[in-house]
Amino acid sequence: AALKEDLNRPQFEAIFYDIKVPLLEIDQTIRSLRQWAAPEYKGFNMLTFPSTQWLQKQPYGCALVIGSWNYPFCLSLIPVMGAIAAGNTVVLKPCNVSSACSRLQADLVREYMDPLVVQVVGTTMKGDRHCTAALLEQRWDKIFFTGSPTVGKVVALGAAKYLTPCTLELGGKNPVFVDKSANIEMAAKRTCWARCMNAGQQCISPDFVLCHRDVVDEFCEAAKSWLDKFFEGDAQKSAHFGRIVGASQVERIKGMLKNHGGKVVCGGEVDEKERYVAPTVVRVSIDSPAMDDETFGPILWVVAVDDMDVAISYMSSKPKPLSLYIFSGNDRVSKRICQNTSSGGVTINGTLFHCGHPDLPFGGVGSSGMGGYHGRSTFDAFTHAKPVMQKSLWWDGGALSDPFFLYAPWTSFKQKLMWFLVDYAA
Repeated sequence: AALKEDLNRPQFEAIFYDIKVPLLEIDQTIRSLRQWAAPEYKGFNMLTFPSTQWLQKQPYGCALVIGSWNYPFCLSLIPVMGAIAAGNTVVLKPCNVSSACSRLQADLVREYMDPLVVQVVGTTMKGDRHCTAALLEQRWDKIFFTGSPTVGKVVALGAAKYLTPCTLELGGKNPVFVDKSANIEMAAKRTCWARCMNAGQQCISPDFVLCHRDVVDEFCEAAKSWLDKFFEGDAQKSAHFGRIVGASQVERIKGMLKNHGGKVVCGGEVDEKERYVAPTVVRVSIDSPAMDDETFGPILWVVAVDDMDVAISYMSSKPKPLSLYIFSGNDRVSKRICQNTSSGGVTINGTLFHCGHPDLPFGGVGSSGMGGYHGRSTFDAFTHAKPVMQKSLWWDGGALSDPFFLYAPWTSFKQKLMWFLVDYAA
């Protein structure tokens, strides 16, 4: 009900993203926690022999988790779970843009969680800025933030004051590379599916398509056809399409639709009263204003390029995205794109899927964030792996356990012996 009120979230999306995904993470953590938390023993090294050495898993202390509004339960509860599993205490600050979900999180956590372990703050305040600013004035042992790059810089600045380690899960304008060798129907289908999840309000959503000029018309027609099939000819009346979270966000997206300078292939309708923006495909030039900022709405910008090398060159001049998607029937082309671009993660011949595998850390690079989580990486994000070495004490007169050449004065013989051992260890 809270997700319906804030985002008109379709039932499938609500159950999958904000219920099933967190539960899967929790179940995996419960099954694997003993293994993850165990000391990690390391092997022999001549320079430290005789010794036993390991990584001791230790919680940071008190963690601050600042959630996001687009997937309010998934993007808050998974890091909170990881922090608790690693042995930390947690303060959770939900995002009040999705106000009904924010209040519900506070009620549920206070009802079911130990207040000595988890506290929720800021849900009764209007907006987020003042509460977040006050929280960043405090000293934390770890900060985990999900949100925009703009706010991420503010969080990083607050963390820098106390040299607090932080994980920043930010956004980015995520590209889709469509080569002429690709299965165009599949590329259009999977791109439109991902673009319309949560009405495009997803940090890993494909934002624009760099499509080979030879197949761009085919791609656009296929995209139009799939959008019609997904929402049965009328997305506004469909139970499978969500709404934009607020009036200001609708106004921002409406402005992008007015100023793109391209050609609308399908969609383009906006109903401010319902907070509805139609699933839309627009042909634009590579220098269109629409290519400047993240859309965070159900609009897919399509750009024709002469070849994938032009697309690679274009992306090299832009901030690093959180996700990048490649559709190609040629493995060499896929590898060339993957190796010559930088992004948080990549799915080839699909969209979103790399973020769903528990053994693949999800996170950004550069302006799309730092650090990663999901699966074991969530536990690791809130854990300090402390190196510990225990030197062995033997009754050998120090011949091996306390070698004489470590200590001054360093004669020529001692130095030669030391360099021999160093070279041997290497």
